[in-house]
Order: sequence, then structure tokens, then C-alpha cells
Amino acid sequence: MINQEGIAMTNTLNLDQIRDAQSNGLSGTSAVLEAMNGRLDKLADAAARRMFANGYRFEEHREDFRQDAALAMFEALPRFAGDTVDAFYGFMWATVEGVLLDKVRDMRNQGADADAIKVFASMLEKADGNVFLAEKFAQTVPPKGRRLSADRAEAARLAWQGTASLDLPANGNPDQLHYSVSDAGVGMGTLGEALADSMGLPEDLLTAEDITSEERRQKHAVVNAILDSMSANQANALRHSYGIGGVECFGTGDAGDLPGLAAKLGLEVIQARDARVKGHKSFAKRYIKAVATSEDEAKELEAAAAINLGRGGRK
Repeated sequence: MINQEGIAMTNTLNLDQIRDAQSNGLSGTSAVLEAMNGRLDKLADAAARRMFANGYRFEEHREDFRQDAALAMFEALPRFAGDTVDAFYGFMWATVEGVLLDKVRDMRNQGADADAIKVFASMLEKADGNVFLAEKFAQTVPPKGRRLSADRAEAARLAWQGTASLDLPANGNPDQLHYSVSDAGVGMGTLGEALADSMGLPEDLLTAEDITSEERRQKHAVVNAILDSMSANQANALRHSYGIGGVECFGTGDAGDLPGLAAKLGLEVIQARDARVKGHKSFAKRYIKAVATSEDEAKELEAAAAINLGRGGRK
């Protein structure tokens, strides 16, 4: 006989055996474990599949979840106060499933907190959906007080990648960390509001210098975040072509010192030129995605980049 969960039912378990198991009786405990074995395996396998959907291997988690399921059952056993075997099955199913769902959520969220995920979501918009670039942005772009540490940014990325497919009940539970971009407040309001929040000042006391300084900081942060997301050769070729971050500057185009750049990078001249050309193109594409606020602005920036790349930027 098969029940509604698709588990083969056993006729051996009775209420006396359940009571004996609650008193740590060997006979009752064995009967309960035999009757629950298929149910525990089904719940554990479902939990392992949730991890598999997030990129983790199913087999690596199935046995761990089966052990967790058995432990959860034995810990819950003393709390059962029903008076039928069906009530026992229902109680155990709900209890063990809840324990496993909590473990899956904790493992996939990797310790990320709700505020970190909100900041990450706002940076994901700037990064045009590139989660690794958004992770870099989250550490540098938001105003002071909102930036994430490297660990929190990584945890937020891992949580974001996992929460979309985590099939927890949509019951408004605040522990279910899933935020859409609109939920996260993309852009975090106006620049003035963001500065006021980070500086602890009323917005009407902010000066033009404050805003100019913050705009400059954000631009520098975006540039460095994009460079950090690129390949080492391309990023270093650009850093040393423009002196970004105070490194030795070799210039670009006809006025640049390409042999000097190549020597600095430990590359052949043609390799250094190739790294710089590809670096310019890769940087331009990522920068436009990060800063353009509309399709028209993106087209204008793309046109300007094409002109620049057709001149000294290609050399």
C-alpha cells in the first residue's frame, strides 16, 4: 500500500510501539525506525536535490541529510503527543522536513544577512546581472556604512545564487532571504539621501563638495571593481597604461611606452599590446553596463567608446 507521499506503508507500527520508543525501548525504537526509514530517505533526498540545484553535487549531501533526518526524528520523538499512528507520521514528516529545509537554507545562504543581500541586489543592477562584478561593486561602490566586507559580499552572492530555486513556502517568512531588485531599493534613493544616511547628516546640510567628492569616489570604485573582475594581464595592462592606483604609468597610443609596459608585465611586446587592446574593449563593455541608466545613454557611451577604441585606445 502506498500513501500520499509515495511511501510504501507498513502495517507493523502501532501506538504501543511509538510509546515504547518514546521510553527508549529497543523494540519500539526499531519498529519506528523501520516504519520511518523510507520517509526519512525521501525527505533527505529532496534536501540533497535542493543543494544540487544550486550547483552542489547530489551525492555529496544525500548521506549527510539522511543522518540529519534520522537525528531530527529521534530528537522530535519525545515531543509527539498524538493518539494515532497517522498523526505520528504527519508530525514526523513536518518536523523533519522543517529541520532539513533550515539546514539547506543555512548552507546555501552561507551566513549572508538580509541587509547584505539588499546591498548586493542594488549592485547587481549596476553590474547588469553579472554576479561576480556585483560582488566587487558591493565592496566599493555603496556609501560608507553600506559597503560590504569581502566575506559579506561573497556570502551575499552565494545566497543570491541559491535563493531563487530554494522552494520554501511563500508564507512571508522573514528568514526566507529572497529579494527582487525592486525589493532591494535599487540605487538606494538619491545621492543626497544615500550620503545623508551614510554621514548621519540632514540632507539639506550636505554641500556641493560632499556630493562631488562622493561622485568621484563612486567612479573610482566602479573603475577598480571592473578591473578586479577582468583577467590579470588585461587589468594590469590598463592600470599601467593610465597609472591607476599610483602604479608606474607607461601611457597609451603613439606617445606610450609599449616596450616598457611589456617588460613590466613580463610579456612580449605583441602580447602586451594584445592585452591592452582586449582590456580596453572588455573594460568599455563592462563600464557601460555598470553606469548607463538608459538604453539611449548606453548607445551614446558605446559610440564614444568605439571612437576612442578606433584611436589611441586600440594601440
